[in-house]
Amino acid sequence: MSLSRRKVCTLLGGLPGVMGLGGLVGPGCSRESRQLTLYNWGDYLAPEVVERFAAREGGATVTQDFYLSEGELFAKLQARAAYDLCVPLDYQMSRLQQHGLVRALDLKQLPGVANLAEKFPPWRARAERGGACHAIPYLWGTTGIGYDSDKIAAPPTSWKALFDLRYAGRISVIDSKGDVFDQALLAAGMGINSTDKPALQDKIFPMLEEQKKILRAYDSSPARALVTGETWIAQIDSGDLMRARSSKPSLRYVIPEEGAAYWVDYLAVPAASTQAPLAHAFIEFLLDPEIAAINANFLHFATPNRVALERGLITDKDDPQVYPPETLMPKLHVSEHWFGETENLVDKLWLELRGS
Repeated sequence: MSLSRRKVCTLLGGLPGVMGLGGLVGPGCSRESRQLTLYNWGDYLAPEVVERFAAREGGATVTQDFYLSEGELFAKLQARAAYDLCVPLDYQMSRLQQHGLVRALDLKQLPGVANLAEKFPPWRARAERGGACHAIPYLWGTTGIGYDSDKIAAPPTSWKALFDLRYAGRISVIDSKGDVFDQALLAAGMGINSTDKPALQDKIFPMLEEQKKILRAYDSSPARALVTGETWIAQIDSGDLMRARSSKPSLRYVIPEEGAAYWVDYLAVPAASTQAPLAHAFIEFLLDPEIAAINANFLHFATPNRVALERGLITDKDDPQVYPPETLMPKLHVSEHWFGETENLVDKLWLELRGS
């Protein structure tokens, strides 16, 4: 059973950042000159890609540390942890760049950028901040509803299904502030980036309090519980559900009628990297259409690599659950995760919800 993109903690004995593909390493350990340390979500890089990179780069190794939340990634980079490459979410990039935590990339070393689809350009700083490129799209996907068709006969059409008393004790939502509020806002017919503070306080928060009473768990690894039958219906990332189906074919994925969150993960070089040339080489390697296809086919998340798709290298390219049709794109929303007073309120409500 594969790990979730969002969780690796159970295999690490609860200690983030100690297990790598090239051996055990911590952010402060000495490293060989050809060792790249990647700070990544759990189970978010095909092992074959690492093996091929090592062979091509004359024995260079890729060692992974794993993070469990976006906040942990920001804190580690702010502390100047010794990572050479990281995988931040789209909404994090502006903050990381503004705080000087990621380096500008040298696009001359990344000709493979030409392989990307037009709608997935490299991430650039705003013009007033210099406009330099700071990240390259890695993978993308949606966060919708996964369910067991052996337990739930009719496909759920609304986020309200995660509030349905019929499934009490068999429901999970992702253990993340943004995801938890996203699904409640969508169920309430509101936008996931709503800054209506009275509605967040007086409408959404009571909904979440009632939902908590019928949840099995706030779960960073919802696929595992769906496979074991502990849950029947769950908020889940698209690729995690697709991989879980190999263990339990009755699992299904839907994007509800209200729409869903749509995200892009990026590759960025932290400011504290001591292996920036090797990091550029690894990014360029991942931009190769054949390598991008190996990675996407293993993970079942969508690739932004246009050439890999055009050459028919992607096994899921015709699956609308992985690559939503253009007609559905207007219903997919990029979460901004709030700023200022709204962020402070949501943080307060989240702490109250999780502490109650």
